[in-house]
Amino acid sequence: MSFDDRRRNVRSLLFFLTALLATVVVSFAGSFAGAADQSEAPLGPRYTPTAADRALPPGPGSGPQIALTFDDGPSPQLTPYILDVLAAKKVPATFFLQGSNAAANPDLVRRAQAEGHVIGNHSWSHPWFPDLTPQEAEVEIERTNRLLTELTGARPTLYRYPFGQASPGGDAALARLGLSQNVHWKWTSNRRGDFECPGADALVDYLLTEAEDQAMILLHDAGDTIGCPPGQLEYLPRAIDALRARGFTFGVVERSPTPSPVNGGTLAAVVPR
Repeated sequence: MSFDDRRRNVRSLLFFLTALLATVVVSFAGSFAGAADQSEAPLGPRYTPTAADRALPPGPGSGPQIALTFDDGPSPQLTPYILDVLAAKKVPATFFLQGSNAAANPDLVRRAQAEGHVIGNHSWSHPWFPDLTPQEAEVEIERTNRLLTELTGARPTLYRYPFGQASPGGDAALARLGLSQNVHWKWTSNRRGDFECPGADALVDYLLTEAEDQAMILLHDAGDTIGCPPGQLEYLPRAIDALRARGFTFGVVERSPTPSPVNGGTLAAVVPR
């Protein structure tokens, strides 16, 4: 089963369950009209730097360079821990943010930008772009870019399609708005992604398997991954340490006129931050 099929199957189930839950909630809404707001999502775990983290030298180092890219966020369940780890390990990353989640968690957007990470656009509601009209596609992209610009003071120039699935209407909107075409990733093995909840050990293996110079690694800090066991998050500090032990350094995604053969021909490159 392909990456797209797996993501769509998982999301179809979640949409069904969400609709069922919404029906129940609506039926009881009147009973809770005067109650305190219970919609705020619970906070996730946090990361405490180790002595080895505190001893890390400044600077990106030298060696083959990869980019950690996180889609769908931000979320209070996952993003704070991920940002803690990246700060402790002195690793820059690229976050492709979903507009609706950015609107709900503006402080996390500002924190990611303030801590030196690159902010990219990942649409407003994570739709399947081939099903959208050109007008709907443009709204998804433009609305998100406007919000991210307001929150960070910097206009995003990178775009990644939900599920990696482009559309003619979306491509036309990206050209009009001056954004990159789809920023893809490297995933050539049969290792399972984080949204499939394989656990920390499997995800460390996924990162080590996919790592090569200029690889853009696909990860998530919201969406389906929120439902995975909390211990899965431990993959990130472990994988960063293991990658460094193999000589890898960490950069961010930047637009490039040259197609990247490592990342499906995307017009982007991994560069130092």
